[in-house]
Amino acid sequence: MADSVPVTLRHAGQAEMTFSCPTDETVLVAARRAGVILHVACEQGGCGACRARIVEGAVHYPLPASLRWLDEGAGSDCYALLCRAVPQSALAVETAHPWKQRAKAPLSRLIGG
Repeated sequence: MADSVPVTLRHAGQAEMTFSCPTDETVLVAARRAGVILHVACEQGGCGACRARIVEGAVHYPLPASLRWLDEGAGSDCYALLCRAVPQSALAVETAHPWKQRAKAPLSRLIGG
């Protein structure tokens, strides 16, 4: 079983959100499991919709991701595509778009009661 590290999301005007992410899984997959809805589009590392600035930590890309979105600005070490990025250590990122927390419905609503 893979180790897990904390991932912290930051966005101006929102409280920070932290969740656990296995070191063999993308930030997007772990966020969804934690009930966090991130701004994404293609989910293939090509469109840049999920791009976030890395504030702390490091990521790697076991699957291809577009260098176009990573090389803009200060360089690839400063940005991550959350749909493809896998954390190598505790990670803090500043998202370009706000995220949402999925509402937790009572069990009776989930089973139609």
